[in-house]
Amino acid sequence: MDINDVNRVCVVGWGKSGRSLCKLLLELGKKVKISEIKERSAFSTAVIDEFIDKGVEFEFGGNSDKFIKESQLVVLSPGVDTANSDACKIAKTYDIDVVGEIELSFWLTQAQVIAITGTNGKTTTSQLTRQVLKKKRKRVFLGGNIGIPFSSFVLETKKDDLVVLEISSFQLETIREFKPHVSALLNIASDHLDRYVNFSDYFDAKMNIFMNQDKNDWALINNKLDLNGIKDRVNSKVLRFSNEFSNENFSCAYKIGSIFGVSREECDDVFRSFKGLAHRMQFVRRLRQIDFINDSKATNPTSTVWALSNVTSSVLLIAGGKDKGLDFSEIIPHLDKVKKVFLFGEASVKIKNEISPYVKTEVFTSLRDSVNKSFQEATASDVILLSPMCSSYDMFTDYVDRGNRFIEIVNNL
Repeated sequence: MDINDVNRVCVVGWGKSGRSLCKLLLELGKKVKISEIKERSAFSTAVIDEFIDKGVEFEFGGNSDKFIKESQLVVLSPGVDTANSDACKIAKTYDIDVVGEIELSFWLTQAQVIAITGTNGKTTTSQLTRQVLKKKRKRVFLGGNIGIPFSSFVLETKKDDLVVLEISSFQLETIREFKPHVSALLNIASDHLDRYVNFSDYFDAKMNIFMNQDKNDWALINNKLDLNGIKDRVNSKVLRFSNEFSNENFSCAYKIGSIFGVSREECDDVFRSFKGLAHRMQFVRRLRQIDFINDSKATNPTSTVWALSNVTSSVLLIAGGKDKGLDFSEIIPHLDKVKKVFLFGEASVKIKNEISPYVKTEVFTSLRDSVNKSFQEATASDVILLSPMCSSYDMFTDYVDRGNRFIEIVNNL
């Protein structure tokens, strides 16, 4: 689709991506509507009024036929469930094209795109890849699911620039022409089964990252992944990675860098200086010889398994949050170093039922209570690890909000 042929656009969702899309579309001279299922009271009145003054129309508390039907294009924020959204059903009824924020933004850039997906490790690998590529290119942008909407900077990009995007399965549901020069698949394990009917649907969404590539592009695939079910989806040049470095995120970033002429020595320089990400195995403090680690970014059991494998001391594990329909029994073989699990949030009872035969567990009503009790029971050399295995949306804005709350509680002990 040519965005120049579109004048009336409805953006679904008024979160960070929705606001970014609104600004972009206004800059392009479009007439913009915002349809949001949450009530207006959930958002800043001042920000809404600012956009109303610019001619933007809003509806809150649902997606209505009357509001959307005159649009020429519907653009979805990543959190919108395409299978169950009323906005998508309305668009289909009136034969209105529906795309996502990533797709729309891609239409507006001539820069080469490097897209990174997987169940775990996307953010770290995306950050590392940008730093590696800056060894050869002055202008390398970073965005996507990492918390920086592509739409927020796309008009700044130029032909010789590179854009590194962390891409989620949600974002891949709504692509059409999105064609990264390099696509990377880090790993894949069950996740988001509260949104997908089964693992196969989740897998299919991930595979869309290769959908439009051709023989001039690159597909980077973890060597530990079985190519059955993947190779038939790939039409680009395949480059495998795995054990070039002890850390697979490093290995992937190195292989991406090699496509653009970055040497191993230059990658080594980046990796040596990398301090890690906030909320991913982030050391918070040591108190009474007890270490507190914030791994709030661990939103599925596979990620928590990885966290436990990287702790050498006895662990008091704090976990729980919004259930995504996942199987928490995956963690059972990795509980040998866990003294007790302190649970909170919506999924706490489900997790307790699955793992309590194998480890001591206790359920609490809040993160604060979980932290306080774990500290009371910890002894010297123990690690108190927040690694939730769940999303944060039952009690927090996002995993960052949850991690920051954990840090605040720990620092006030």
